[in-house]
Amino acid sequence: GYSCDFENSMHAKQWYQRRVRGNIFQLCGDMTVPALAIIDQKHVHKIVSPDGRYVFQVQGANGNRYTRLTEELYCNCLSFKNYVILKQSSFLCKHILAILISLALDNVPVEQFKDNEYLDMLLSYDY
Repeated sequence: GYSCDFENSMHAKQWYQRRVRGNIFQLCGDMTVPALAIIDQKHVHKIVSPDGRYVFQVQGANGNRYTRLTEELYCNCLSFKNYVILKQSSFLCKHILAILISLALDNVPVEQFKDNEYLDMLLSYDY
């Protein structure tokens, strides 16, 4: 029946989510837990303008919002600067990882912005 199909699809989605989380933990190690905490706290958002342009914003533990342009793997957080750019001991920060996991799990809330709000947000982006 219908409920059986629903249960099977929910089971498949849960299996896929567990698999994605396990694979990401193997790849990213200790950074996975803080990234998952960001997702669990619903601090990853896709900001969309009326014409369809978008960026991702992640709220960090300190309350700062980090904006990621869609075509780059760059974050303006201190961790990215220290561990990715300077020490080269990691290839991304927890904010970027949270975005990537959210996208893989199809779990990104969308917020609509007016064109002028979207432009103001981009102009305030700290490169």
